[in-house]
Amino acid sequence: MIDHIAALIFNNNKELLVLRKKTPTCRKECILPGGKREEKETDEQTLRRELLEELGVEIEKMTYYKQYLDKAVFEEGEDFKQTTYMTQLKSNTLKVKNEIKEAIWLPTDYEKKGILCNPTLQLKIIPDLIKDGYL
Repeated sequence: MIDHIAALIFNNNKELLVLRKKTPTCRKECILPGGKREEKETDEQTLRRELLEELGVEIEKMTYYKQYLDKAVFEEGEDFKQTTYMTQLKSNTLKVKNEIKEAIWLPTDYEKKGILCNPTLQLKIIPDLIKDGYL
């Protein structure tokens, strides 16, 4: 099982920060910032490391939101557990780094704008965020 820790980061327009990864097949689906837990890391240590590696930002505050189970998109056939945290950053200055191709502020009408999201994000997380009044 892939153990993924993810940040839910919003701007002042209630848009969600999502990322596109650099992939050999140029996949276009957006994912949440975050990543896989390394050996013996806590959720907080994982998220702090990943956001620094991916976006060059530090976490001010993080609060548990929800956990989702699904199938992985990038590692086909693998089970996928994604634990999400409402995350506030120390700075809003993002610097896309490493395996990240681009960062996008996702509006609620993202589908009309042709933005694709991975199935867990599109079918589970975004509907929960809308229902709970975050998006």
